[in-house]
Amino acid sequence: MPSEQEKAARRVRVTAAKDALDRSAGLGGAHVPPARAALKNFLRQLNEPGQPNDAVFQVLIDAPFREIPVRNQQRR
Repeated sequence: MPSEQEKAARRVRVTAAKDALDRSAGLGGAHVPPARAALKNFLRQLNEPGQPNDAVFQVLIDAPFREIPVRNQQRR
């Protein structure tokens, strides 16, 4: 059974993930749909073991809002 501290940390993560999904709903760009899918997958697998550490979770939360730099394909 999870402790109160673990439950609180989980609540914070769920709130942050849902907030990122809400804020990214109207965004465009090729990077947004995969980032939103990763957040939805995180929420679906919340009860499973092997949850991401804090650094990986922060990347998941920030992903919809960071544009991927376009590489110049015309290198010579």
